[in-house]
Amino acid sequence: MLLSFIEFLGHFHPLLVHLPIGILFIALILHWMSLKEKYASLRPALPVILLAGSVAAFASCITGYLLSISDDYDQSMVSWHMWMGIAVTLVSLMLYAKEKYPLFAINKILLSGGLFVLLMITGHLGGSLTHGSDYLTKPFRQMLDSDSAAGTIIKPIANVPEAVAYTDIISPILESKCYGCHNANKQKGGLRMDEINLLMKGGKNGKIIEPGNADSSEMIKRLMLPTDDDNHMPPKEKPQLTESQVALLHWWITNNADPNKKVKDLAQTDKIKPLLAALQTTAREQKTRTDIPVTVIGQSD
Repeated sequence: MLLSFIEFLGHFHPLLVHLPIGILFIALILHWMSLKEKYASLRPALPVILLAGSVAAFASCITGYLLSISDDYDQSMVSWHMWMGIAVTLVSLMLYAKEKYPLFAINKILLSGGLFVLLMITGHLGGSLTHGSDYLTKPFRQMLDSDSAAGTIIKPIANVPEAVAYTDIISPILESKCYGCHNANKQKGGLRMDEINLLMKGGKNGKIIEPGNADSSEMIKRLMLPTDDDNHMPPKEKPQLTESQVALLHWWITNNADPNKKVKDLAQTDKIKPLLAALQTTAREQKTRTDIPVTVIGQSD
């Protein structure tokens, strides 16, 4: 009961954490503007704004700590994020004290510059925890990657029969739909899916994959639940797997979830053959072609 209540309070962190960021950035902008004499009239508002930002930062620190102990995150990054958040709170309070009591012996320009840097670092660490350490660079990599195409999740594979099923087909599906909550920085339910050995190990509630028995595998069971079910994965507000992606996961697990075998070495049903063949087409062909072959070249029944 107590742990559930702590988790409930911790879930307010994503709601509260944006308040101090916005309030304190406004305070910094007004502070820097008020350095010019024509904007001196802004100065009386600064103590109130800074105090509000400090209180919001303190509340964010408390809920952030509760969230960190009720969920699974990379402890090193959580620690840095926590201490940077505490530093934001303390520096904003010091800046408030300086505005309220000008004789307070500390440089106001130094404080405001330090607060700006701390806000940027703390925000970046929070984004890394939530979206992955590459959340800033990933869009640029996708734009510069000539092989990627809008509307596709798995890149076209030049030679499907020679492709390693896990590396070239399964892993990209998991990366696009599952890694956000199950990675090195964040492990909901104690589960990491970004490495094959950790994927097979499972999480707090045990294994999610039963090699050779897809229907009994927790991963498939959760994927097949109605989207409004609390146990459905991914959560309904997240991008969902397509039917073909679920079918490919089911096929791979049925074939003993082997991380090393090539597509041509795995049994293929009539249902899975066109899905595999579609992976070899370009994004444009996937949208327009209706003559997808029913047999993957290089594999026999």
